[in-house]
Amino acid sequence: TGISDGIIASEASNNANIGGSLITMMAFGIPGDAVTAVMLGALIIHGIQPGPLFVTSNIKVAYGMLAAYFIAHFLTVVIEAICLRLFIKVITVPLNTLVPAVLVFCVVGSYALNNIMENVYTFLIFGLLGYFMVKSGFPLAPMVLGVILGDQIEVNLIRAIMTDANPWLFLTRPISGTLLVLAALSFFLAIYQERRYLRTAKNAAEFPA
Repeated sequence: TGISDGIIASEASNNANIGGSLITMMAFGIPGDAVTAVMLGALIIHGIQPGPLFVTSNIKVAYGMLAAYFIAHFLTVVIEAICLRLFIKVITVPLNTLVPAVLVFCVVGSYALNNIMENVYTFLIFGLLGYFMVKSGFPLAPMVLGVILGDQIEVNLIRAIMTDANPWLFLTRPISGTLLVLAALSFFLAIYQERRYLRTAKNAAEFPA
């Protein structure tokens, strides 16, 4: 609506979930959003494994991250107050100028990671995949979470199979069985809600009030 109170309220609630996402990432190794998923990937690249033992085994990193977040809140207020007019001008930059510049930095960054072209090819492949996903209406966050958590899932799956080769292991154990049931319910609930929304929109179009 353009009312400043409404904008402040929505943005405050949007930023308030960052702390919760950071806690789950540090304590359980499960990112709560795309930002913490990228942070999780960066930690894993540097040989730091978030999880239940993260705080005890990497206490300096853990408290350093918390201190950085605490300081960032105050710095954000100062920087926004000083540079707000400049930030507003950034959104007026034409896309035909902004996109090539961002693309160049992304290519340079992916190559500089290990100094091999395979990283650049991987970046281009997933970049095209993300582009077509956005054009098709698919959210990017689930794909990012899958890429980041895929390695951990594979390692723990192999570990569980080595412990017990029973294929029904994940369904017979109460914790894993409950999590699988909840995951299945959330999947089918999302499909149901999407179809219900489309059906409601179709009925509204056919029989306008």
